[in-house]
Amino acid sequence: MELIVLGAAAGGGLPQWNCAGGQSHHVWQGSHTAQTQASVAIGDPELGYVVINASPDLRQQILETPQLHPSSTHTDGVRNSPIQAVIVTNADVDNVAGLLNLREKQAFDIYGPTKVLEILNENSIFAVLDPEFVRQHPLETQETITPLPGLDIEIFTVAGKAPLYLEDRLGIESGDLGFTSGIEIRTETGKTLVISSCAAIDQPLLERIQTADHLLFDGTVFEDDEMPKLGLGSKTGRRMGHLPISGSDGPLARLAECPLQTKRFFHINNSNPIWDPQSDAYQRIQSAGWDICHDGLVLQI
Repeated sequence: MELIVLGAAAGGGLPQWNCAGGQSHHVWQGSHTAQTQASVAIGDPELGYVVINASPDLRQQILETPQLHPSSTHTDGVRNSPIQAVIVTNADVDNVAGLLNLREKQAFDIYGPTKVLEILNENSIFAVLDPEFVRQHPLETQETITPLPGLDIEIFTVAGKAPLYLEDRLGIESGDLGFTSGIEIRTETGKTLVISSCAAIDQPLLERIQTADHLLFDGTVFEDDEMPKLGLGSKTGRRMGHLPISGSDGPLARLAECPLQTKRFFHINNSNPIWDPQSDAYQRIQSAGWDICHDGLVLQI
C-alpha cells in the first residue's frame, strides 16, 4: 500500500497568490519549489485510492499524479476514476473545497465526522455532488472503516477549532470540539497517522503516536507568532488552531521520545522557515529526526 502526498502546504499553498513575503518570496524568485495545499492519497493501482482531505488544488494534484488518472480502457467506459472515497478531517475550506472538483456524476464515498458532514449539507453549493452517485457516511470518533481491501482507517478526535467561516456562529475557542480529526491508517505492514491540524498534544494523542510506525503531523507554523512578525497577518498559530512546532508543548519537544520509524511535518504554512533547507529551523527539525513532506512524495506503508 502506498501513501502519496498530493499537497504538503497549508491553506493558500506555497506561494500564496497574494503574498511576496515569508517563504512565498523564494518561490516567486525561483529558488524554491511551489507546493499545493495539504492532501494525501492512500491505496494501490489495482485497488484504487482514498483521498484524505479534498484541497482546493485537487484537480491540479490529480493531473500531477498518474495513479489518480482515469483509464481509457476501463470497463465503465471513458468516464471513471481510481478515487474510491474521500475522507474529510474537518470542514475548513482547505479540506473541503476540492470536493467541488469531483462533481460530474462520478460515484465515490465521502466519510467524515458527523459535525463536518452536517456543515457540508448546510451549504447548498455541495448539492452539486449528486447523492445518487456520492454517498455520505458520518463517522463517530474511533470508528474504523475498510474502504479498500487490506486498508483499515480509524478517525479520532484531536484538539482543534471551528472553521474560520463559522467562528461568528460557533465561537473561536480551541479544544476537543468534534470539528477536527486525525486519521489512523492500518495496513498489514504497520500503522501510519495523518494529523494535519492539531491545537494540542494531550495524553491520549501522545499514547496513540507512541504506537505508530509513521507520522505526518501538523507543521503549520514553527513559532506561534511568526505570521505577525513577518507582516503576514495578525493571527498566531494557536489562534488558528495549530500548535507551533517549537516550544515546550510543541511536537519537537513532546514527541521526542516516540519510537517512530519516520516522522514528517505536513500542512506547512508559507510563513514557516522549515521550507528553507538552509534555515536554522530546518536544521533543528533535522537534528531531532524530523523531515518535511513535499508534493509527490510517495511512502510505502
